[in-house]
Amino acid sequence: MKTLLIFLAGLPLLSIHGFAPAPALTKDFWNHPHFVESFMGSYGFRSEIEPKISKAEQYLLREVIAKAKGQLEEAITYLEKKVEDKSSAALDFALGTMYYQMGRLSRSAETYEKALKKFPSFLRARKNLGFVYLSLGRIEEAAESLSRAISLGENDGVTYVALGYCLFSKERYVSAENAYRMGILLFPESKDARNGLVNCLLSTGRHPEALALLNELLEKEPENVYCHQTRAFALQSMDRPKDAAVALETLKRMGKLSPAGYLALGDTYHNLGLFEISLTTYEEAIARQDKLSLSRYIRVARILIGRGSYEDGFAYLEKIDRSFARNYGDEDRKEILLLQAEVLKSTGKKEDSVKLLRQIVETNPLQGKALVMLGQAAWENQNHVEASLFFERAAKTKEWEVPALIEHARMLVSTRDYDQAIRYLQAVQVLDPQPRIDRYLKSIQNLLISSRIQL
Repeated sequence: MKTLLIFLAGLPLLSIHGFAPAPALTKDFWNHPHFVESFMGSYGFRSEIEPKISKAEQYLLREVIAKAKGQLEEAITYLEKKVEDKSSAALDFALGTMYYQMGRLSRSAETYEKALKKFPSFLRARKNLGFVYLSLGRIEEAAESLSRAISLGENDGVTYVALGYCLFSKERYVSAENAYRMGILLFPESKDARNGLVNCLLSTGRHPEALALLNELLEKEPENVYCHQTRAFALQSMDRPKDAAVALETLKRMGKLSPAGYLALGDTYHNLGLFEISLTTYEEAIARQDKLSLSRYIRVARILIGRGSYEDGFAYLEKIDRSFARNYGDEDRKEILLLQAEVLKSTGKKEDSVKLLRQIVETNPLQGKALVMLGQAAWENQNHVEASLFFERAAKTKEWEVPALIEHARMLVSTRDYDQAIRYLQAVQVLDPQPRIDRYLKSIQNLLISSRIQL
């Protein structure tokens, strides 16, 4: 029988929040001899707990197994003709296993299901069906089938590790942790079991426990990239940014820091106030622009602009433009133009800013932020009618309704139209009550009373 080497890269992953690796089953899991042995076993059957097989069927299986060693497709075709409703579930099991070897996963699942209809307590068919479901991404069914195999007496580490992955993917973290711990006991060399346990600890907020386990693992495997990545995430979650930066720098020097890792390192330096190093790290990240979505890099530009580093922010936007221009979507283009408009406005180039903003609203008539900024520009130019029109249009968008109403009210206060300003601020307090707006509203109401007394 040829060795089973199937790595199913298409399995769905469940990412932990933040910069933490996804808890995917690794290639080592699927190719490890323990998995191959657990799945394949032998084509023999244990008569005391597995389906009975007649002498004729025993002879047939020996013939098929001999053929399968060198001619698996022919063996499948031959066995397909022999399997029928009345034949032993053992034949369906053998056929299902051969289908799996050929990568015919759906047929494999159907055949194991037939075997289980004939013999519901068929442990190996139940377990293998769980693995096939997992390979097909049918996580809930895989978890159920693997659990039932364990209840029937299965006690190998591979099954527990696979069950742990399924449970983790369904966010059943405590059950997943128990499965992974059993997997470690029965399959101590399994990286997937240890990684899964770490991810369970992180997902339940037990970062110190995860960190302790990661430190222990790194003593044995100092080059383990997963451990370094996850350790950095744990340190960030524990509000230890300096230690997190060291962990990420370690990966960088190993040549194993991913583009997402460069952004995480840049953010860490930014939060530590090391802006020059932060910018350098962000620039290294964009040099790897083919690895991450454009929105991640736009976020960096927004950070630079938000801290007042307009020159650096604008330069970063230009680098984004050079790197991604051909891949812009409408939303990406709009976001970049908005950021450029903000920089131009903040650096005194207000006319250029207005030109960009008008360009945005030509293609996106209800782009709230652009409309608010245009309203502010018109207000500064004492063009109150045009400003009102922009603020009113912006207020029609759900996201920018409150900011537009506030800006409109502020402009009306500047023109002493207190009645209308009060109405807008009252609308704001209905939509999004805020203490500062409440104080502002009361001060305007006082101004209105004072103006009427003076009259």
